[in-house]
Amino acid sequence: MLINSGTSRSLVLSGNIHDLFFLKEEERTDYVPIVPFLTHSWDIHGFILIVYELNGPIRFAQEAEREKVERAFNRWRGITESDTGIDAPASTSRGRESVIGFLESATEPSKVSFSQYMTDAIGSSTLALELLRQFCLLSRSTNTDGKKFLAEKLIILIEAADMLLPEGEIRSLSVQDRHRVSIVQDWISDSNFMNGNDTVIFITESPSLLNSRIIRLPQVVNVEIPAPGMSERQHFISWFNNTPKLIEKPLNLWGTQAQLAMLTAGLSIQALRQMLLSACYSGEKLQPDDVIEKVSEYIQTQLGEDVVEFKKPAHSLKDIVGNRKLVDFLKTQLIPRITSTGPDAIPGMSVCGPIGSGKTFIFEGLAGQLDIPVLVLKNIRSMWFGQTDVIFERLRRLLMALVKVLIFVDEADTQFGGVGREAHSTERRLTGKIQAMMSDPQLRGNITWLLMTARIYNLSPDLRREGRVGDMVVPVLDPRDEDREDFLRWTVAKVSSSPLSDEETERLLKVTEAYSAASFASLRSDLEAASLIKTNSETGELTIDEIIAVAEDRILPNIGPIRQYQTLQALLNCTRKSLLPGDYSPEIRESWIKQIAQLEAIGVRG
Repeated sequence: MLINSGTSRSLVLSGNIHDLFFLKEEERTDYVPIVPFLTHSWDIHGFILIVYELNGPIRFAQEAEREKVERAFNRWRGITESDTGIDAPASTSRGRESVIGFLESATEPSKVSFSQYMTDAIGSSTLALELLRQFCLLSRSTNTDGKKFLAEKLIILIEAADMLLPEGEIRSLSVQDRHRVSIVQDWISDSNFMNGNDTVIFITESPSLLNSRIIRLPQVVNVEIPAPGMSERQHFISWFNNTPKLIEKPLNLWGTQAQLAMLTAGLSIQALRQMLLSACYSGEKLQPDDVIEKVSEYIQTQLGEDVVEFKKPAHSLKDIVGNRKLVDFLKTQLIPRITSTGPDAIPGMSVCGPIGSGKTFIFEGLAGQLDIPVLVLKNIRSMWFGQTDVIFERLRRLLMALVKVLIFVDEADTQFGGVGREAHSTERRLTGKIQAMMSDPQLRGNITWLLMTARIYNLSPDLRREGRVGDMVVPVLDPRDEDREDFLRWTVAKVSSSPLSDEETERLLKVTEAYSAASFASLRSDLEAASLIKTNSETGELTIDEIIAVAEDRILPNIGPIRQYQTLQALLNCTRKSLLPGDYSPEIRESWIKQIAQLEAIGVRG
């Protein structure tokens, strides 16, 4: 539509460009790379399709089209500029002669053939781009009789455009790179080209890899190729299973092809093909675990192991100790909204609370309860200039294809940059894109963001607003009352088979005062170690006095004021009264603010 309507004559084709695409030719069907797919799809009357690849030849889709352009080019070169019949700017004249400048030194221009130009263009990408620009000049030129030298419209595909026109400040580019950027900028900014009928298409994985002098031109339109969706994956699986030349026997699946298509969300057709070929070769039944492992490997390959981790938690909410009110809230209020695909689906939430309160374990248990995969974002900032944008675009493409995924961002306050003036431009751009993705209606119901942080107050207010993760800010606090007793019973369960009496419980509660979930876990480990080295009992069990002795010997780390500050901030930022301890009132909230101010006055900030 963009080409037919003339909306733009300069397109950037980005996204899933390295995948396979379904091609149907009469009785033959196949999955082919993008350039063969486009050359066959656009091989229609009235168009001449030209393809240029880095360090390769300029290719025509049809040999007859090459001959037609050669004849027209030679006729065009045989006349003067004034005879062309086009009102070209000065740069047009320079452009025609610049081809000669590349090729010739002493040789007369008129003696250089079209074939010589094409041959020399193989070793010079700069010359190739200039020659392609000349073809567009030729296409809209007329002779003295007003007849066009070339009746057809040109569609020019330029592969690996990011290598030909790399991003970077002009002064930092090589002379050749600067020259190519200048050629293309003049080419697509020429008003005659913009008003003409020819189209140039730059193919690159990410528009951010193209030089900004090109990609930021208003006439340049980016067209993104999405990752294959459910229907595309199911079509490929069916086609693959019914193509005898690929397999000797049908796929051996644990379930239906639709189930396989659902579970392979996130895979490209290329990766899916590799997995199916491997399964057919082995002859073994393809199991869900095998598919999940393949998806995990592919995601990490695309984004990098230091950027994302794919995991499926082995525990669920039934394994959570204490936290009764929170677990009940997750089961009754949160799970229905995560599993929903309607307008009540929640885009995400912030999980806050002091360090050591068990935030990650609890919400991994939530993912295990839902039996859905978890993507853990570890670091989406790249040390290489420009790569952050590429990683983000890959991530967004992946998320658009996934179905029902939890995205964990641990230490979220440090993962995202700011949006203020003091922040680096890359950080501002990245944070803005993440914020937009969190509130993207296309992802709502499929993707749920979980931002985990002990420092909710350092998380950008733009991220915390409603419609993103501010819809729900969930505090995970230290155990109190019945929750503390649950933790006590869990802590001593492996070293004492006898139930605790009320008196023993009180003694233990006193010695474990101010314990966090992490403190109880650490004490449990110490008690198990003590039971292993005990020599006066065959069972290895500890008496209540021995348990208390181990607990009394422990000194908690000197982080109490910091944890208190983080707890108050979690209470202050919580968006559900039902998750707060005790009764809530504006007066209580005001007391939290005063306590925070007092701690800040003595230099305590978490």
